[in-house]
Amino acid sequence: MQFKKKTLVRSVIMAAGGASLLLGQSAVFAHGESIRGGGSGAINAVGAGIVEDVVVSLRWDARRYELFSDQEMVNFRLQGEDVHQHSKEDAYFIQIGIPVTEDIDLAIMTQYNNFKGFKDNGDGQATICFFDANNDGMVDQTETVVVRPSTQCISETDESPGWGDTLIMGRYRFYNDGRHQWAGVLGLLMPTGKFTNKTDPNPYTGEAEILGTHNQPGSGAFTVQTGIAYSGHLTDKVAMDADWILRVSGPGANNFRSGNSWQADVAFSYNHHAMFTPVVELNGIFFKKDNEDGEPKKNSGGDVVYLSPGINVKFTDSIVAYGNFSYPVYQNLGGISNDEKYRWSFGISYALGNGKAGPAHGHD
Repeated sequence: MQFKKKTLVRSVIMAAGGASLLLGQSAVFAHGESIRGGGSGAINAVGAGIVEDVVVSLRWDARRYELFSDQEMVNFRLQGEDVHQHSKEDAYFIQIGIPVTEDIDLAIMTQYNNFKGFKDNGDGQATICFFDANNDGMVDQTETVVVRPSTQCISETDESPGWGDTLIMGRYRFYNDGRHQWAGVLGLLMPTGKFTNKTDPNPYTGEAEILGTHNQPGSGAFTVQTGIAYSGHLTDKVAMDADWILRVSGPGANNFRSGNSWQADVAFSYNHHAMFTPVVELNGIFFKKDNEDGEPKKNSGGDVVYLSPGINVKFTDSIVAYGNFSYPVYQNLGGISNDEKYRWSFGISYALGNGKAGPAHGHD
């Protein structure tokens, strides 16, 4: 029984990568998550099977968040907490997988991100509304106490769309006995994304402000990721893919630096030769705190573990579509952060030439 991997492991990114990023966390997912799986096996986990043909993949990741009420946002400001949130986030990935040798492949992924439904209690518009004791549209140094604790002071911005960063990731398969494979993973996330989106215009001044880097489609940072991936059979019908990937972030736009993180995924798929292949995964991502202006952001960092059932549909040997639903079974977030409600993913992979778009874990 030999491995014949002919598809590519692909992103999420949610953030990815993804993670996916929950105030500061949410964009970290979009900026930093590894290339993900997809095909007849793992959907999120990065396996060790090496592609044998060029594979083109498209993927949509959607994430939805629990929100604080406007009154809670006001209360946070009364406590001296600068809090912002967004309700949803969508990421659209384009990826190409390229075989280099029998044991080495390369994946290139870019993404288009959109964060939607912003609310902020600490930008310029909100600050003027909260602290303008003289009602002159200005905040001077003597105005240090909230004088207008009104929900009308919460500012809103519709969306923050744009192209995200580009990830290049290579895998080297150093072990393959026909039933089990192990590969090393090395990737570089390059700052090709947009980080200049602005808030909606301030009604007091008519001006807009640059959104925080964690709410921008791109990060402005180089990020290195490295790890290890596995693919193998547990039985003739049940296959397993798994990974452990460490991510180290460089300094980004506007003096912001995402916290270093690591992700761990394990996926089990059944009957991968069939047209319909059910998959269940556990996906975890674990963040250190972000840093801004040389100081750690207390409302950042944390750990999230998802349970992700899904299905792959093999239309032909060269075309595979898939979808999954991820529910966070464990969330331990730093400071004041929005819990994630759920996420979902849909995608399709197409192998050029005579190759196969699945199985993703490469079992035959």
